[in-house]
Amino acid sequence: MACPFLFDLAVTAENYGQMTGVLAGFAFTALVLLLAPTKTVERAPLALIGSFIALVLATLTYSLIAGDTAELARPRAATLELVGGLIFGLAVISLLQGLHLVMRGSGVDASTVRVTRFNAVVVFPGLVVFFIVQAGADTVALRAAAAGRPCIPEVPGIGVGLTVLSVAILSLSLLRPAQRMLARHASPAASAAPILVIVASVAGAAAAGEFCTHAPDFLMSPRALDLYLVGVTVLVTTVGLMFSAAGTTSPKPSPPQPAGPRRIVPYTFAHEVTQEFPLNTVPRQDWGVRFRRV
Repeated sequence: MACPFLFDLAVTAENYGQMTGVLAGFAFTALVLLLAPTKTVERAPLALIGSFIALVLATLTYSLIAGDTAELARPRAATLELVGGLIFGLAVISLLQGLHLVMRGSGVDASTVRVTRFNAVVVFPGLVVFFIVQAGADTVALRAAAAGRPCIPEVPGIGVGLTVLSVAILSLSLLRPAQRMLARHASPAASAAPILVIVASVAGAAAAGEFCTHAPDFLMSPRALDLYLVGVTVLVTTVGLMFSAAGTTSPKPSPPQPAGPRRIVPYTFAHEVTQEFPLNTVPRQDWGVRFRRV
């Protein structure tokens, strides 16, 4: 199917697959470090587990696209591109949330923590919706080429509105009135968001495997594409709102360290009579005896 305006999806997917593999290694390394006995960062391991699983599934999905190199299979690759983009986007959002929790629990300065949280809640969820909408232009162009019309990528009309709506809702969720309302759901949201990422990623990977069994010219219909974009926007925005709610609570203060045993410093009398006094005790001067430190 001749469509010179489109990228080579197989080559692009190969590069994406390499990047998701590197990020999966990063998430796994951070997870192992957090599971050490000396590290106690609340809720960060669950977010990193969700990110790691999603990145592994995204790597597998992009590997499927990279192997679909036939020219006639470009429509099917365009469909897989939409699914792989969602899995990858959810993985990056969860990875940033885990990074935010680690920084907050490690005492990093507040401005850096706020910037990281803003990226995890607003910027990257908005980018995920935006890039998936842009990927929908490949489906529109290939459908036009199959119908004998000029193969020109056009962004679905509903896509721009969905992107703006998602960014607006997530931005408003960071305002103080919204944060006060979300605070009551902080604890369940912190646990439910990574689980939702895992479930959505597994479902997306299963759908990608199913699409690989379809004909090479398999494409979403216009209605199916619009419904998919709406579903992606709802899912990504929901995950962003959950992470926004999870960030309303402050990390629990570290428990006080138990006081160690008092050090005993030996002293001796001038007449070689040994006596022991605590370190913070000043020998009395009116005893008529002179002390010297051993």
